[in-house]
Amino acid sequence: MTDKELKIRALSEFTREAPRKFDLGVAEHNPKGDKGLWRMSESQLVNAQKEVIDMWHYTVTLEHKLKEQNALILQLKRTIANHE
Repeated sequence: MTDKELKIRALSEFTREAPRKFDLGVAEHNPKGDKGLWRMSESQLVNAQKEVIDMWHYTVTLEHKLKEQNALILQLKRTIANHE
């Protein structure tokens, strides 16, 4: 998979997953509405944002590599089973 293909896939998945994850995080960490992201310092928020952007792409790449490897393992198992 090329970097461009990974970027498109990662952004598509992020757009699908991020709103749900955000809402779950608010429900877990700020159910009363008395805490929250707005109370974090500006430097904390900027640093977190930069790290998350990189981390998101790394983990999406890892997920797809693992799926590809799992598919290959399954194919090899089927091949072995057919030759037994």
